[in-house]
Amino acid sequence: MTTWRVLDIIKTSTDFLEKKGVPDARLDAEILLGNVLNKNRLELYLFFDRPMAKDEMDLYREHIRRRGTREPLQHIVGETGFMNLTLKTTAAALIPRPETEILVEQILRLNIKPGARILDIGTGSGCIAIALAQALGSANVLGIDVSQEALELAKENALLNDTKVGFQEVDILTSLPNIEERFNIVVSNPPYIAPNEKDQLQAEVAQFDPAMALFDESDGLSFYRRFAEIMPDLLIPGGHFIFEFGGRPQEKPVLNIFMEKGFHDLEIIQDYNGNPRIITGKYLP
Repeated sequence: MTTWRVLDIIKTSTDFLEKKGVPDARLDAEILLGNVLNKNRLELYLFFDRPMAKDEMDLYREHIRRRGTREPLQHIVGETGFMNLTLKTTAAALIPRPETEILVEQILRLNIKPGARILDIGTGSGCIAIALAQALGSANVLGIDVSQEALELAKENALLNDTKVGFQEVDILTSLPNIEERFNIVVSNPPYIAPNEKDQLQAEVAQFDPAMALFDESDGLSFYRRFAEIMPDLLIPGGHFIFEFGGRPQEKPVLNIFMEKGFHDLEIIQDYNGNPRIITGKYLP
């Protein structure tokens, strides 16, 4: 019977993942092996000659098989990092991505007073809402989503991170959240991919992220048109909004939507790759 060492299994699984077209195949092989052995990547380098037990090999082979189908790494290990949080990840919601951290970072740069009210539209895993609630302490944060499954995941993540956030099931395209007061800040990473762009997506996204969190059934701009209509119902005078959008092709159309509705202090913010990614503005009646 073959005795597999850590070094052998990393090389073999890396070759397998590369043939399946998996980006960063060696990195993923190491992360998945570390998950099985409960070791970080640095520790793996200290145990390259360690033999693998049968139960470890069985579990690791299943991990690699799943990754070879292009199932996201985060779904296989069951969690991901976002800001200073560790969040549970499932197929119920988008996997939190580094670009979305920019939304949180930009909000934290505002002069936010204690007790500020913040609305996160399309909260998904709860990553934005939970990160803001944890960072701001006294803020009252509400996350809304059309998906009950996503809301259950968000509630679980809030509990895991010992953070208080309110959640409501709301279809923002047809309804408004049930609130007594308007918000100081409204934030969202809405669906902004047009259906005809599906073929351009990575397999991990197209096959495993929930379609309702990715695709706008029209031209990718439906949510921004809706946001421009309802911000006066959601924001206090002087309140801020900050929304993610789909990069350079959507920059001018999104900006025009909010300019035509008379919003103030509009600004486009770039992502970590230098692409336009965020629009911010202020509601002044």
